[in-house]
Amino acid sequence: MARIIKKGAEANLYQIKWFGRPAISKVRCRKKYRLAKLDRKIRQQRTVKEATVIHKARLSNVSVPIIYHVNPDKGEIIMEMIDGINLNDYLNNDNYNSDLFKDIGEMIGRLHSNGIIHGDLTTSNIIIRNNKIYLIDFGLSMFSDRTEDQGVDIKLIKALLQSLHDPIAKKAFKAILQGYRNSIGNNETEEVLKVVKEIERRGRYAKVE
Repeated sequence: MARIIKKGAEANLYQIKWFGRPAISKVRCRKKYRLAKLDRKIRQQRTVKEATVIHKARLSNVSVPIIYHVNPDKGEIIMEMIDGINLNDYLNNDNYNSDLFKDIGEMIGRLHSNGIIHGDLTTSNIIIRNNKIYLIDFGLSMFSDRTEDQGVDIKLIKALLQSLHDPIAKKAFKAILQGYRNSIGNNETEEVLKVVKEIERRGRYAKVE
């Protein structure tokens, strides 16, 4: 029997059994303001794209949920249930482990090295299970090699750490960058950081205005 565990603007998540094993069913919600035919096409395309990105991420040695089944007509992806603690809750319990943050950086670097942008790198979309990092929720992901897009990914997780976990934000982000450099290289990292600084500069300018 399916049990809803999260209602989102774009999709609902259900805990189900898939051939006897715990699984997650992600079903994209129908938007009544869209024409039915258009809405179905959009949900189909986004479902297929997300599943494709997750599959490529897994081939890129990034720990993501295993996909069991994709039904574009229903806008549904059935995938492995990652039973762990999300990074936000982990940090709220006064935990900190620099190696975990290096692992996060390495995984982000592997994504970017393989032309994948996560698009929603929040502390709630990073799961820790048995001291291993998993990335989840690729609903906003895309394929891109643009440094600007990579910078947005990095800026988002930096901003989330600063706003929600300020006492450890600086050392956590430093560890993330160490892991990121290991995956993507020094030169590439410096180019991405230039983008991050430019985004921050634009943000400060906007506040002054």
